[in-house]
Parts: sequence; C-alpha cells; structure tokens
Amino acid sequence: MNKILLIFLFIFQTGYSQDTKYFSDNYEFENGEIAFMFGDDVKLRDQPNTESDVLTLLKIGEQIEILEKSDLTMMFDGIESPWYKVKTKDKEGFVLGSLISLDRVFDKNLAYFISLKKEDSKLFLKTRVLESNLEFKENISELSTWSFSIKASGNKGLENIKSIFEINYLAEACGVDSGGIYLFYDGNDLIKAMNYTQVSDAGLYWFMEEYTFPTDEDGVEGKIVYESDSGVTKEYETEWTESKVIRRVLEWNGKELFPKIEPEKTE
Repeated sequence: MNKILLIFLFIFQTGYSQDTKYFSDNYEFENGEIAFMFGDDVKLRDQPNTESDVLTLLKIGEQIEILEKSDLTMMFDGIESPWYKVKTKDKEGFVLGSLISLDRVFDKNLAYFISLKKEDSKLFLKTRVLESNLEFKENISELSTWSFSIKASGNKGLENIKSIFEINYLAEACGVDSGGIYLFYDGNDLIKAMNYTQVSDAGLYWFMEEYTFPTDEDGVEGKIVYESDSGVTKEYETEWTESKVIRRVLEWNGKELFPKIEPEKTE
C-alpha cells in the first residue's frame, strides 16, 4: 500500500455507487416495494397500533409487499418507527417498520436480514442469519457511521467458517470512517470478527486498514493478512510526509483473530 493509492481508494469509496444500496436510521420503504420480515412471529395487525386485532403471525424472512406508510409511529429499540400497511399472500394489515428487514442478502443456503437500534447517541446494526430450517442466529454490533451497505460471501478460503458478512461504511465527508465490520458465521454463531478503519482528511493525515483473505489476490492459504498504513503530511510544498506500514499474518481460531491486532490511529 502507498499513500497516493490509499487516498485514491478513499475518494473512490466515498462516492455513491449506482449499484450499491445504502441504509441509515432514517431509511423508509417505498410503496410497492417487496420486503422481508426481520422479526419472528410478528403480529400482523388490523390497525397501526398494538391494541388492534391480530390477523396472523409473520415469520422471519417472510415476504411482504409494502402498500403504504402510515402517519402513526411507535418507539422501538430507540428508534421512532412508522407503521406500514403491508400485503402478505392472503392478508393485508399493519406491521411496525423496525420489524421489517432493511434488506435481504443470500450466501448459498444462508439468508441475512438486518435492522437497527439506538442507545443514546449510538447506532447498532442487528444482523440475523437464517440457515435452512435452523433457528436464526443474531449479532448486534455498534456502527462507526450511520450510513452503510452490506454484502455476504462464502468463507473466502477459511475452512472453519461457513460465510462472511461485511458491513461497509459510507463516508460522506473527509475525516469520516469508510471502513467497516466483518461478521463470521460458523454454523453455530454469528460472530463479530473484526473492525477495519479507512479514513483520510485531504491528505493531511490518513489511517487505512485492510484484511486479505486466502482466496483474495495475494492471499495466504488458511491465513488472514492484516495491513495498515498511517501517516501525516508535514509540508505540502515539498511533499514531506511521514508514514508507518504494518503487516501481520493472522489466524482465526474459531472465536477471534490471533494474535490480536490493536493498532493506534494517526491523526
């Protein structure tokens, strides 16, 4: 890695991609949108309140069609969430928006669903993975920024896990983290494996981390390669910069990366 390349990557990643869907705490579903339930055994109600009749129970992953957003809201997991009128296979009723998955992504026979919660000024992503007819597994991780995208892949050459779920931050300004989080699913648990940070402020300073998996270009069989590049610009006119590069080859022991990486940011 080098500074010029990393700054270019940062600028590229901060742009809005037409092919990437981003989410935040104020995300709203559109009329006619096909969505899927995040909650399990969610009560489909006759009216947009918790006192109305229950028409049926909706399972996690069940498909619904968004008919319209109600003007009524309810606080759930720290978020003021609107009620939505939705259509199932044979019924129409109301469910709270926080119980609808913001998106659904697949990795072979695995399906991932996401929702949000707030605690004070902190935002958390709730991720559930559903494998065939097994009970879903859940992970709750704090987000560094409030705009993000998601994707799922196979195990990328790591034999002791089934799937990797990645949360990618959208940095909408200089100095904002555009890194993300990796979650590992091993068939029993959905584990937060690591964070990574990618931040720069117009070349004044930068701190870039990345992980390379076995099946990635330049990957190492059975290992995860950690690299970071941090530095500052001392003087623009003479292109005086000072930087530090770190490279470590790590293993996933089933619970965490070994040895543990705790780099310090340069600001």
